[in-house]
Amino acid sequence: MNSLKPLHWAGTILGSSLALYFVYFHLQYFGDVSFLGGILLLEIIIASVWDYKRRFFVLLILTFLCAGMHVPVQSAGTIGRWVVLAAGALVGSIVWMRAARRPFRAIHLIAFFCICAAFVSARVSTFVQMASLKALSLGLLFVYCSAGARLAVLDREERFFRGLVLGSEVITYFSAVCYFVAGNSIWGNPNSLGAVMSIAVFPILLWGWITSDAPGAQIRRLGALLICTYLIHFSMSRAAMVAVALVTAVFCLCLHRYKLLIKITAGVLFLVAVGGMLAPESLNRQAADLKDAFLYKGHKEQGVMGSRRGPWDQSVASIKDHPWFGTGYGTSPTGMDPGLSFGKISSSAETEREHGSSYITIAEWVGLLGVLPFLALVAVILSKVWKVCALMNQTTDPRYYSIPLAMVVLSGFVHATFEDWLFAVGSYLSVFFWVCAFQLGDVLPDAKVVPALGSARRDARPLPTDYGAFVSNR
Repeated sequence: MNSLKPLHWAGTILGSSLALYFVYFHLQYFGDVSFLGGILLLEIIIASVWDYKRRFFVLLILTFLCAGMHVPVQSAGTIGRWVVLAAGALVGSIVWMRAARRPFRAIHLIAFFCICAAFVSARVSTFVQMASLKALSLGLLFVYCSAGARLAVLDREERFFRGLVLGSEVITYFSAVCYFVAGNSIWGNPNSLGAVMSIAVFPILLWGWITSDAPGAQIRRLGALLICTYLIHFSMSRAAMVAVALVTAVFCLCLHRYKLLIKITAGVLFLVAVGGMLAPESLNRQAADLKDAFLYKGHKEQGVMGSRRGPWDQSVASIKDHPWFGTGYGTSPTGMDPGLSFGKISSSAETEREHGSSYITIAEWVGLLGVLPFLALVAVILSKVWKVCALMNQTTDPRYYSIPLAMVVLSGFVHATFEDWLFAVGSYLSVFFWVCAFQLGDVLPDAKVVPALGSARRDARPLPTDYGAFVSNR
């Protein structure tokens, strides 16, 4: 062993000399802000990879958030997110193969077929290069969810979910300050605000509040939950409101928290009644505005779904024109002359438009043949959500780690019916959703541990601490 030390010193000296040589003959690049930013990003990635389990998931989410939010570093995050995602997928798969803790499941095989379908559709696309790169981004995301993200959760569930709840609180309070104090719409359009709050924040805060034991944490999380609910109302997003209402109903009914559901309904009605008593004219005007904004979205003459009918009709027409393999993953030609945009690696007006639904979007992108593995993926994930709901109904205990993930997935699938973000890998919401969806199977209690449904008495149910429950009172 001692004989190797001179070789180590020689390698260190040689590496340092090469680094100094490179820096000396490329000093002009160090005056470029982009070059320095790339070096900084590389250093951050190396530091995160060094402690992959604890740091990399946080880095990935923050990078995608920077790319999607109205913040000063948005342009840097737009490019950096792909570097971080590629590093996370590569390093995560290597670490997972070296020390695998769980086997790959059916969801991972189906995800592989989804990637194949995306690449097949890219080969027949008018924008081959762009569609291929977007299919590659889907592959990187699914690889990360299948390996790297599992390393962040397994064997450290308590820390991960405690951090998830804390992060939801921070996002809620930060968003409230930006919108109501600073007047900065950091999430962009109101639909984005509603999507973030209803999918990534509300289900986690609801679970965190119910499972809080410490009075201080319970009050703090309740305040964040109320602010989150108000932000969803403030966004006037129909999809967000429907998703939140459904998640709340499923959560309370499956856990047999009927009193809580009644209290929530009574609280909403009480606030409306008080507002009507204090300012009836204002309430009538707000009700009329709410009806127009929620039901018609400014398209009253076209009916309730008037704002979605145009994109849906256009997408259906595109599916009829490209029925089997679609228009190419991530690309939706609008009929405009591509001109110099042909072959670009980023979306443009010629390749991107609104669809009004994530399910219609994926059907247009990959065609009726290519959409089959995506439908199978959705079905498998929904089956796991059903198992979680059955577990909640059987045990009436809210402390399982699978519950917040199932509620995030349920809210996301409902919201995606009216918005087209689910398969857009560049979206921070899409990344967070698929991480939760893939981890749901790992934290779901084994059927051998949980008694068969209906066979166990609730007064003799097993303690949730035996198979992954949130028991910390911090």
